[in-house]
Amino acid sequence: MQPTHGSTPHRARATDIEYNERPTTIFAPWVQSLTAYVLASATTSVVPTNTTGNTWPYQTFRTVNFTPPVLDISHSDVRRQSHYGLFGEEEEYLFFAPDGATAYQMAPLIMSMDGELVWNGPSTHANGFGVQDYLGEDVLVWWNGTVYHEPIGRGNGAVYMLDQHYEQIHKTTLAGNFVEHVPNATFPSNIDLHEINLTENGTMLVAGNNVTQTDLTSLGGPPDGWVVEAQFYEIDIATNEVLFAWKSLDHLDQIPLSASVYPLGSEGYTGATQPLAWGYFHINAVGRLPGGGYILSSRFLCSAIAIDLQGNVKWRLQGQNGGDFTLGPGAEFCYQHDIRAYPTHQEQQPGGHNSNTSLLTLHMHDNANSPIENNTNPTNGKTLHLDLTTKTATLHQTYLNTSGPIFSTAQGNYQALPNGNVFLGHGWIPVLEEFTSKGEILSTIQFGLAEEREGGGFYSLLKPTLSYRAFKQRWVGCPLTKPDVVVEKKKKMMDSTSSSSSRGGKGGDHHDEEETFTVYVSQNGATEVVSWEVWGGESAKDLDGLRWLRTVGKKGFETAVEVKDCAGVKYIQVRPVMRHGGRGRGRGRVRGTECRSVDSAIVAVR
Repeated sequence: MQPTHGSTPHRARATDIEYNERPTTIFAPWVQSLTAYVLASATTSVVPTNTTGNTWPYQTFRTVNFTPPVLDISHSDVRRQSHYGLFGEEEEYLFFAPDGATAYQMAPLIMSMDGELVWNGPSTHANGFGVQDYLGEDVLVWWNGTVYHEPIGRGNGAVYMLDQHYEQIHKTTLAGNFVEHVPNATFPSNIDLHEINLTENGTMLVAGNNVTQTDLTSLGGPPDGWVVEAQFYEIDIATNEVLFAWKSLDHLDQIPLSASVYPLGSEGYTGATQPLAWGYFHINAVGRLPGGGYILSSRFLCSAIAIDLQGNVKWRLQGQNGGDFTLGPGAEFCYQHDIRAYPTHQEQQPGGHNSNTSLLTLHMHDNANSPIENNTNPTNGKTLHLDLTTKTATLHQTYLNTSGPIFSTAQGNYQALPNGNVFLGHGWIPVLEEFTSKGEILSTIQFGLAEEREGGGFYSLLKPTLSYRAFKQRWVGCPLTKPDVVVEKKKKMMDSTSSSSSRGGKGGDHHDEEETFTVYVSQNGATEVVSWEVWGGESAKDLDGLRWLRTVGKKGFETAVEVKDCAGVKYIQVRPVMRHGGRGRGRGRVRGTECRSVDSAIVAVR
């Protein structure tokens, strides 16, 4: 099959969600030499860079019109020579959502660690895409809405939740009279793009923003200047009721405007008018605080801020001067994303017997870059130990590939994996990394164009391919949609020599035609299908008249099955064989999930 040129990305049929249409984007031609990872599926076609205006190679298939990126995957000697194995856990997949000016296909994606597509979602913004726990069930979540790109860097939208059948079960919204920098702009929902954090109580922590006026004279601005107030909310998912709300301007006594490291007037945002509202805070993460309350991340305060259940500020850890803490060597951070707090395990403390409950561990993505300090400090994952009694912050571990440092201007996340490894998504730079618990690089995965740094590593492009966050997670996908099937009929010429006596005519060479066909099959999102059965017959209405033709193992996203014994076969049906269950229902590998097999439609052989 020839590569698809200029095709529109296929929309997922598993849900009837309405999403924002993708804006029209013109890509600049660019040629990059790339050593792409070898795809497992023999049916996948790769469209090279600069073929259809694409800045990065992408995949195409016969059965569906998806165009996910080719993954360039490299593994370090540590991974190759150790117990970590080449790909890690078999059940772990990559979850990310390519976006940005140079992303050929904008959509949430699940892909395997060998570069194969598992699930291709709808063509839409999908910030924060990944697996979370909702009342004991694994679900997929993402944010979609109106995006205001950098240097504004926020949005107004809703959070979508899909079950393991890829069907929508919740849509979380935030109504209200919110004001944006665009005069008179209104939105049906005002959840910001930065955070989706599900709690064990069936609630969701989200961020919000509101453009409003306040006195800026202490900073040399107008008395009625315009600022972006940072907010966060806890929302009950089942009822969409707001259970808790917090607003930054209510706490100027403890978090003053002067604490911002993004000075008034930066990038032209003087606060003089509504369109020039000053984003002094820039909230980008909200989580539970062990012991009660919340912890939030402010990019432009370079701070982790603890909030109690009444909304009061308990303490602030500032990454440059410490704030309420004293910073130990290497504990500095700034412009960070994805701060999370956990109780510190006793074994992590010197001596291993400390029972002090005021010990916390902070994880963060420390992309200490901004438009002010661009390409100054390499991006890294960072773990800090906080002692709330002595108010000290100590560096526990840094996750940085020193041979290929990444300088991400914005976005990104830190994920602690079950086996102790750490997985980093670098946001503005389309590169994902996995490290050992000791900070040794294991794998690097690139899914889009980035500016290569002399000596190794990457800088951020002005118009990047990005994924706000990215994860490596376990997932059992059980789609109820029918597999997609395409049949290609072929006639193969066979040479034979026959005598005049055997044919009643003149002897000599005779050419026979052997008819074969190839069946291509895929089922978007199916993780529990292990093989495909091909059945054929003369009638599309007589299912009992179909006969088994062949069974082959599932290989990658799309599997090709060559069928030679096809005499009298006019119709084809493909039936999946499930993991741990054969035909019918197969038991999944996570929490006893059951996947029901779904047969394809009956397809005519043409």
